[in-house]
Amino acid sequence: MKKFLFGLLFLLPLLIYCSSPKKKNSFNNFSNNQANNQSININNLSINLYNSDKKLTPKIIHNNDGTSTYRYIKKPGEGKISLEEVKERVLLGPNYYKKDREDVINLLKRINELKINNKLDYIESGALGLWIPSDDTIVIDYRVVEMGSPTFLNVLSHEAIHVAQSCFSGSRNKYPERIGLPLAYSTELNLNLSHNLYSKKSEEVIKIEREAFTYAKEEGVAIRLLNEFCK
Repeated sequence: MKKFLFGLLFLLPLLIYCSSPKKKNSFNNFSNNQANNQSININNLSINLYNSDKKLTPKIIHNNDGTSTYRYIKKPGEGKISLEEVKERVLLGPNYYKKDREDVINLLKRINELKINNKLDYIESGALGLWIPSDDTIVIDYRVVEMGSPTFLNVLSHEAIHVAQSCFSGSRNKYPERIGLPLAYSTELNLNLSHNLYSKKSEEVIKIEREAFTYAKEEGVAIRLLNEFCK
């Protein structure tokens, strides 16, 4: 049976995209094997996402002239943020992303309840996530853990929506089918879909991807779609 891969690839700044060489990852014990269901080790993932979120906390730089500036890493697709938000991120540190971490865990737990295989691996194509219907498996690239909880949640949600699209098509092992939700056409979304990863895809496959991109950032939508279509 031919394997269909449904992926998510962010157009990240080169520094972030190349920050993790393809070598054995320093994170250990990321997988659990439970009675024919492969799953990411949630406890270890939580710890490593927390540590990655620390790196997203802005740092105060004190200049020689007595002024101060803030230096921080932008999340993928993030525009300019206000000084008030920067200060809040400094104050809360990694707890600024606590809700994102909790949403990651809740989504993973639901994925596990449905006995959908999920794992961390290296994805050769450069995509950050894949849904492989023929293997009933979600794959997230190791790099995504290092990008922090907001990005991990977005990637996992995207792939979970692809699972729901397969369920909508009649079976998790079937090619995803567009559910028919209204589609967004933002600059960021269009930029992602312009990547050569999608250059040879049909118009309908692009719409399937656009649907997943559109709703991956909408809070709770991935779980709701899984609950509705994957019984």
